[in-house]
Amino acid sequence: MAGDVHCFEAVDLALILPGEPHTWDNTDQLAPVGDVVVVLWPKALFSVEISEFEVIQAWLTGLEAGIVFSKEITDKVMPLMLSMNSAQALKKLTILADVLSQLMQSHISQSAISSAPRRNTTRIEPVLDVIKNNLACLPSLTECSLLANLSVATLKRLFADSLGMSYSQYCDHLRIKRARHLLATTHQPIGVVAQQCGFNSSAYFNQFFKKHESITPSAFRKQFTWRKRR
Repeated sequence: MAGDVHCFEAVDLALILPGEPHTWDNTDQLAPVGDVVVVLWPKALFSVEISEFEVIQAWLTGLEAGIVFSKEITDKVMPLMLSMNSAQALKKLTILADVLSQLMQSHISQSAISSAPRRNTTRIEPVLDVIKNNLACLPSLTECSLLANLSVATLKRLFADSLGMSYSQYCDHLRIKRARHLLATTHQPIGVVAQQCGFNSSAYFNQFFKKHESITPSAFRKQFTWRKRR
């Protein structure tokens, strides 16, 4: 989805935003496909003066990227999703609202756990944008502090407070995310992928990728080779 790659289970559930690039892959192209439910709805469907719907619409509008939900919440809403196939139009709307309400509560509770305390984000947004746009040649922490007009110590604290991780951990997260995307969707040599993710050494990139993903870049790419031949 978008610039990320997720591994799906036998049962999975994803919320994809309007215009967000996405695809599903299976290395076994002859494997039987089970029940599939695809639900599309107008972007402003819940923009009505009903408090329950307004909450759902506000949540959907505030999302910055699609979501892959946990197996626990997927199993919980799966019977509702499957029931939409045979439901009448009005009933489908109420089921959709029920499903989205449960997904919203699950997402908000998980975000509260993983993102706490999430404060002062606006003070480092310029730095985050620069990092995202310059992964091939990352700015130093000192350069970032000058950009944000903050001391290095303050910037370190804001990263910890706002993102729950250090500057280097955030950079590593984005580099791995881009590497996964490039390996899965392009034919670029691994050395080129390494350079685009800010690694001057292919050997170090291999070591770094395996440390984070428990698999080498070439082995990871092989999982998607069949799709790129189509």
